[in-house]
Amino acid sequence: MSKVKSTVITVLVVLAILVAAFFATISFPVGEIQRYNSIASDIHLGADFTGYAYTTIYPKGVVTAEDYNGLSEAEAENYTAVGGLYVDMAEHEDIDELKAAVEKDAEILAERFGRKGYSSYSVSVEDGISIKICVPTNYSYAEYKGNDSDGASSDLSVATASITNLAADGKITLRTVDSSIELTDSSGNSTTYSPRKDDLYETALVDGSHTYSLAGTDDVSEYFESVTTTTFGATTAINFNFTEEGQESFSDVTTRAASSDSQTIYFFVGDTEIMSFTCESTINMRSLSLVADSKSAGENAAITMSSVLEGKDLTVDYEQISTVISSTAAAGDSAAMWLGIGCLVVLALLIIATVIRYKKLGAVNTIIILIFSLVITYALSLLSVQTTFAVVLCAFAGLGILLVSNSIVFSEVKRLVGTGRTMQASVKEGYKKVLMSVTDLHIVLFVVAVLLATVGVGEVATCGLVLVVSTIASYVLYWFTRLMWYVLSAPVRDKFGFAGLKRVVYEDD
Repeated sequence: MSKVKSTVITVLVVLAILVAAFFATISFPVGEIQRYNSIASDIHLGADFTGYAYTTIYPKGVVTAEDYNGLSEAEAENYTAVGGLYVDMAEHEDIDELKAAVEKDAEILAERFGRKGYSSYSVSVEDGISIKICVPTNYSYAEYKGNDSDGASSDLSVATASITNLAADGKITLRTVDSSIELTDSSGNSTTYSPRKDDLYETALVDGSHTYSLAGTDDVSEYFESVTTTTFGATTAINFNFTEEGQESFSDVTTRAASSDSQTIYFFVGDTEIMSFTCESTINMRSLSLVADSKSAGENAAITMSSVLEGKDLTVDYEQISTVISSTAAAGDSAAMWLGIGCLVVLALLIIATVIRYKKLGAVNTIIILIFSLVITYALSLLSVQTTFAVVLCAFAGLGILLVSNSIVFSEVKRLVGTGRTMQASVKEGYKKVLMSVTDLHIVLFVVAVLLATVGVGEVATCGLVLVVSTIASYVLYWFTRLMWYVLSAPVRDKFGFAGLKRVVYEDD
């Protein structure tokens, strides 16, 4: 390769790295009110770095001290203090029984949130009669620091919806907003169907509409065998599998819904709307798949309904959740910043060490380290996974495998040079000799990563996914190392000196 070609390729690679690094690490204002947030600052982070979204749910008839102080003297007489809360004895005569029920519900909620796959969460009983729920806000660093208020609002809304839906108490019902439905049979005869309403399920939607039971029952759990989700790319489907009787009953429900003005079926668990869908015709199948508004919404619906189908519905009626609050980072307000600084320091030390050890060949390793770091940074942003300290360690594990692979081949080249071979022959033979060892190393790591990603949940699954990406990146960049070695050393006369080696020449006796 000529010096010109080598220079052009090197300049293009370096420019690509600089441009990618600029957008990955630098945030700046765009105009007077807009702002570009760097790729790194848009990576979603775990609760240690951006805090929790949390709320406390109270059984109906249980109030806080603040609410108790607002009661009239006559109203307050009915309440008794339990810890820092007050219980209306007219609704809960047996405090021990209430405590036992709340404790059982907390266990059910912990199982529901466990299925959600959060990197961390907590469900704890407070004062014996209330339940505090904490889930990660899923904020990015930009959102946490107030540089992306729209994103922060969106993530908090997602967390709020998850808490609200997963904490729903009661049975499954199918609802409509139509108090009267005109049904027409195949002969053209019309009849009026009046969906049943009662005090318990005359539930107001966000727009103020009231809902009525389409099935004429408080519980349609017997309709379903299971409720699951399937995700393909950005689309999540909620899959309903019906019992034989459920198929027939759901067919009747969809016939009524299709004839209604709204043509909408609302799925409720207790007083909480879990999901809804537009029904334009009768559905008479053993299974049904509906596209969810988002992956999180689909998971919430499936987890909550599955829990109820398993007989794990909450036994206590709780007040509707009104407020979900976000907390500061569990590891400190500047934890994310220090994590970023720590990553940069480690990368800098690796670059310095590789330059000291491999001389000019260290420039090749430096380029590879920078490219790997940028690939992982962009991947974490595009995958929208929740990055925790463990996830960062998995990313560095991939980098470690890459550096070990390069070290193995560099050492083999050095050994071959010591036998008197030319640099070109040594490089070619060195890569050939260590090919299976390096490939086997990556295959083993890749298999482990896939198992973690598919079998694990929450943080474990995320670590597996990041390991999959970093393993692939490591193997590709291992071969790219050879290309850049050739490109950078091509115009250099002393190929041995470029790699920090000395040629050994054996004279004939």
